[in-house]
Amino acid sequence: MDYQVILKELAPCGLDCSRCTSYNGGEIKKLSTELLSALGNFERMAARRAGLVPALQHYPEFKEVLAFFTQGNCPGCRVGGGQFPLCSARKCFQEKGVDFCFQCDEYPCDRNKYDPELMARWRKMNDQMKEAGVEQFYAEQKRKPRY
Repeated sequence: MDYQVILKELAPCGLDCSRCTSYNGGEIKKLSTELLSALGNFERMAARRAGLVPALQHYPEFKEVLAFFTQGNCPGCRVGGGQFPLCSARKCFQEKGVDFCFQCDEYPCDRNKYDPELMARWRKMNDQMKEAGVEQFYAEQKRKPRY
């Protein structure tokens, strides 16, 4: 596995940027764009079939959400992106000269202001990378849903 690809896709905290709804080069943006394009002008068909398929009554809302997913424009935490203001990892990794939080001599630290659930997730991801290796962690993450 190419470590440079991993660095492009995994944030310093361990989250997979490539599967984030905001990532500009991610799977969600790509697949949403393809689906929106494939659906074309389905609004007319949805309106005609809404009596037979009640879920189609909500097609306009679905299309709005789908369109939102096509708008991802974050380049990733490593290149100045990042949507989460409570995360210091997106800048700290550069200051410390590491690729991931677990590689820092201060890990675990309290610089991030995560809520307890996200703090536990951050620790779990970094502990897994430390134990299994970045490459194995990355491969395992690719088999799991992001959310």
